Amino acid sequence: MTLKPLPLHSDHQSQPAAPGSRGRVYLRTLGCPKNEADGAAMIRHLEIAGWSIVDDPSLADAEIVNTCGFIEQTKTESLDAIWEAVGRKDSSGERRLIVTGCLAQRYSSQLASQIEGLDAVVGFNRPDLIEQALLAPKSNGAPACWVEKPDAVYREHPTSWMFDDAHPAPISAYIKVGDGCDNACRFCAIPLIRGKLRSRTADAIVNEALALVQNGTREVILVSQDTTSWGLDRADGIGLAQLLRRLDGISGDFWIRVMYAHPAFLQPDHIVAIGDCEKVVPYLDMPLQHISDRMLRIMNRHTTRLETQDKIDALRRARPEIALRTTFIIGHPGETKSDFAELMSFVDENAFERMGGFIYSSEDGTPAARFRGRVRAKVARERLELLNEAYDRWSSDQSVDKIGRTLRVLIENRTDDGQWEGRTGYDAPDIDGRVVLASDAVENPGFYDTTIERADGVDLFAVPVNKHAVRVMETIS
Repeated sequence: MTLKPLPLHSDHQSQPAAPGSRGRVYLRTLGCPKNEADGAAMIRHLEIAGWSIVDDPSLADAEIVNTCGFIEQTKTESLDAIWEAVGRKDSSGERRLIVTGCLAQRYSSQLASQIEGLDAVVGFNRPDLIEQALLAPKSNGAPACWVEKPDAVYREHPTSWMFDDAHPAPISAYIKVGDGCDNACRFCAIPLIRGKLRSRTADAIVNEALALVQNGTREVILVSQDTTSWGLDRADGIGLAQLLRRLDGISGDFWIRVMYAHPAFLQPDHIVAIGDCEKVVPYLDMPLQHISDRMLRIMNRHTTRLETQDKIDALRRARPEIALRTTFIIGHPGETKSDFAELMSFVDENAFERMGGFIYSSEDGTPAARFRGRVRAKVARERLELLNEAYDRWSSDQSVDKIGRTLRVLIENRTDDGQWEGRTGYDAPDIDGRVVLASDAVENPGFYDTTIERADGVDLFAVPVNKHAVRVMETIS
């Protein structure tokens, strides 16, 4: 599906304003951490311009839905969120509703024509236009569509890392190192939505990390469609290994986490840097998607089982306590019983510390959507259940093995029942396990040395070694 970009008013500039003077905005972000990073940029831009961000939609003058459009399930979730927001609009028509993100980028005309109640549909890479949509005169006609083809270079939004007392830095922050993807995996619609690889400069990334750390952030998480390909489109020759070493050299007490490493483009110098850099946590998210050579060729994954295994072994040699997270696609067209059996054998051999799977989703415009050899839905569900059962067999044992150990934990927030909640370096936000401490265990968010007392699945329950935040950076490996 090809959507023609509509005219943009790109000369609009946000002017500084008193906090909350322009109104109250509620933002709902769906999908992956990359979308979370986009959402954070929107919030920061609006805050700097004087908008107040609220966490209750009933208190808002305007609502933004930052959608996901990766697979059919996330499209449905995004549409449900839009309809819920439409239902909150009152008859006066004063409340604004803006839709942005991947679903808006790809299906802008359909959303604008088929969902009554939208005020604007805005592309994913223009947080400045979000504010313009909020300020634009109300129209009784079709909503404004401000969607453009992604730029040839990464579009920087420096307001996303401006911090002060009124706009504090988060304790854990995603940093997008780039956008788009050149890998052409045959099942994936991301290049159709996000365009080709566009890497940020190393200076821009380091400056954002520095601003975050100096204002209280204790974890920076590098995200992109393929983090290991960062820099390949630039002429300066700087790659992920050099970037990690520069970030590791920033003064301060913080973690560095790497997400979305494509196994084909994970290089030996990346592995060495992950092993050498003290602030890089012993964790790597590396979606493998499948492992049989036949399926890897069908998916166009640019690697083999042997090459992948060699890199896994190298990572575990470089960082013996590393937690490897991976995901697999189950039921991709062409997957045979033999292919799946090989995948099951592989996961049993490697016992990944963090693992997930999802059933193949046929996406418009992708080569795989035209493939024959579809796997029946019932068979795919049965295979996914077997994969999940395999992970359950060893994941609980890995948690139990941590009982009695002293682990450094980043405490982030209080739960609804008043307890403190955080994560070890082995766990990424929202997708992995958590560590829970009693309500009187600590005073503020930050790093704490804790003793693990018990485990429940991937979640750990701990007590602090002392009640004061650790001041000196200590690696957990």
